[in-house]
Amino acid sequence: MSDHEKLDRLLAAAEHGDIAAMTHAAFILTRGLEAAGAHPALAADLPRALALYEHAAAAGSLIAQYNLGCFYMSSAARNYQSAQHWLERAAQGGDADAQFTLAYMLQRGLSGMPDHAGAYYWYKKAAYNGSGRAQYDLACIYLNGQGVDCDREKAIYWFEQAAQAGISRARAHLLELQ
Repeated sequence: MSDHEKLDRLLAAAEHGDIAAMTHAAFILTRGLEAAGAHPALAADLPRALALYEHAAAAGSLIAQYNLGCFYMSSAARNYQSAQHWLERAAQGGDADAQFTLAYMLQRGLSGMPDHAGAYYWYKKAAYNGSGRAQYDLACIYLNGQGVDCDREKAIYWFEQAAQAGISRARAHLLELQ
């Protein structure tokens, strides 16, 4: 079965309400099939991808909510408020990637003023959910006292967690701190 036939089947399933098919088809449509080396190539179809993501996200798909948030952060139709809305929905549902990305947005104030307390909250959630990137950033927050009191022991603990998750920068910090 060709990549085009697979996409056609996903789109058909999506038309019948299959949320997973909507999400998968939207993912393919944001990149197009040429990125996967398909012949003949299929260019990205962002309006169609957006419609599929929005439908799946509204139906409660955490993956679609996260991907839609990322779409709004990085597409030509950049909209940080919409990105934050969808990332919050996925983060509240327990998606560690969404928790990390939302914390990143809040820390940098991408949708307004920086919110260090909100960033700390979501980095901590994502860190406990196993995100090595969040563990590293949480360690930096403790080390630098950004929105929290400096706490060297907590920083070391989270750098250790991040290092175990494969974050090489965490190992460098541990060497400096010990």
